[in-house]
Amino acid sequence: MAGCLTELITACSNLTLSVSALYTAYQLFKDHRAPAVGFFLLGLSSGLCTLPLSFSPYLTSVQGDLEWAGEVLAPPLVSFGFLWLSEDRTTANILLIGSALLPVLCDWLSADELMLMSRCLALSAISCSLTVCLFAGNAVGALGSVALSLPQMVAPRVGVKTLAPLVSPGATVGLLKWLLKGSMAVGCWASEKALSKYLLELKELDSPF
Repeated sequence: MAGCLTELITACSNLTLSVSALYTAYQLFKDHRAPAVGFFLLGLSSGLCTLPLSFSPYLTSVQGDLEWAGEVLAPPLVSFGFLWLSEDRTTANILLIGSALLPVLCDWLSADELMLMSRCLALSAISCSLTVCLFAGNAVGALGSVALSLPQMVAPRVGVKTLAPLVSPGATVGLLKWLLKGSMAVGCWASEKALSKYLLELKELDSPF
């Protein structure tokens, strides 16, 4: 009974994140292509995680890899959007190249090296977004950046666990995963509002009237 409840809550959290991310991707696609791609990947991978693929170890492994890729790539692509709007194109391109290289090089990295690189990428993404949002006075953007980067900062999927279990390993990992999924869903909503607000403010500054 407990196992079925856990699976149900996990599926609901994945579905919520998937719907939130895909809707955000749709809203942003016209004016913010890179963040839209990031949210599409996040939504697609979360949606696939709702499928019961436990009968196939290979498909389960692919499912986990796609989930990791979505969580790793979404924050830097959102940061790319903020940097591009702020006209810091050099930093934006460097961040984009770094985020593209990590999934390519993951097979040549050990688990600890991959965990370190994932955290470095998440830290770079969040620091870039926070810097832009700080100077733009965009508090919603800061909230979205932090919420999106939490999974890689708090509980990366590779390497040593960063949080000690409070009740039991299975229960703690499950609860933590649900909370992080909810955090990313909030991050999707906040990032969409922040990017749209930032673009509108820039258009008003450029407008002669």
